[in-house]
Order: sequence, then C-alpha cells, then structure tokens
Amino acid sequence: MDTPAAGTVTPLLLGIREAGQVLGISERQLKYELAASRIRSLKVGRRRLIPVSALQEFIEDRLAERR
Repeated sequence: MDTPAAGTVTPLLLGIREAGQVLGISERQLKYELAASRIRSLKVGRRRLIPVSALQEFIEDRLAERR
C-alpha cells in the first residue's frame, strides 16, 4: 500500500461515487451491495459514506467465499 506524501490527507470515508470507483463497480451495484448489508456504511447528514476499511472487508469477504 502506498504511503501518503507529507502534507496530504488520506480520506477515511468515501462517498458512493468514490467507493464505486475504488472497487471498480457502478454506483448502482454499490448501492445494491449496501442494501444487502454486504458493505458497512454510515450516514452523515444526508450523505451516505463508506469507510475505506469496509471496502477492504468487502473484498476479503468476497475472496473468502470463492475458497
């Protein structure tokens, strides 16, 4: 994993669009996974935010299912 350069901030929470881009899936598919409770999220005001750690857990869970 890359380490951030000095003075940069690594986000801990991502919006729907950004999280979908990170996973390489559409916003619609990400919303489906959220509705199925396969990805943890939280609501801040009117925004739905996904912790970066939840994306890593989602990937690990999907890989474990394939074994």
